[in-house]
Amino acid sequence: MDTETTGTDPLAGDRIVEVALVPIYKGKILYRGIYHSLVNPKIRIPAVIEKVHGIGNQQLQSAPDMEEVFEKIKAYMTRSIMVFHRARFDLTFLDFAAKEVGTFLPTVRFLDTHEIAQYIFKEKKTLSWLAKRYDLPQPTHRALDDAIVTAKVFLKMIGDLEMDVIELVRTWSGEEW
Repeated sequence: MDTETTGTDPLAGDRIVEVALVPIYKGKILYRGIYHSLVNPKIRIPAVIEKVHGIGNQQLQSAPDMEEVFEKIKAYMTRSIMVFHRARFDLTFLDFAAKEVGTFLPTVRFLDTHEIAQYIFKEKKTLSWLAKRYDLPQPTHRALDDAIVTAKVFLKMIGDLEMDVIELVRTWSGEEW
């Protein structure tokens, strides 16, 4: 999973503008099960942030709001183990989004490629570094592209760790909210 936002601080009013969920099943990405949507944050995107991900205010005018999108996100979260790169960032924004639509973020079981990288490479690595290391396309700061790269990085990490997915989940899964 990945999100794109209007900035880095939900306490300062930044909000999600794009979300993508990429399912993995039996070691393969299920492309037909991908969920991706722009999200109207109901606030303006600063020009400096628009330059990062390329999502502009006009693109978001007709996008669904978080209330419409959140139920789909919640459905994935309640029946899946989520994979993120820098999970705390996305989960913090999702927690704010849940509260804004009048609910709570469900308990989220997750794996974080940022944390797993610290074990494999002895330090945390950026998604760009990991993509290059595993000879994958570079992340683009778009939720769908970056969620696919994160999924591919995760699948490569499973091979580096030399453990099956069940053992990986037992060892590395976090539980939040």
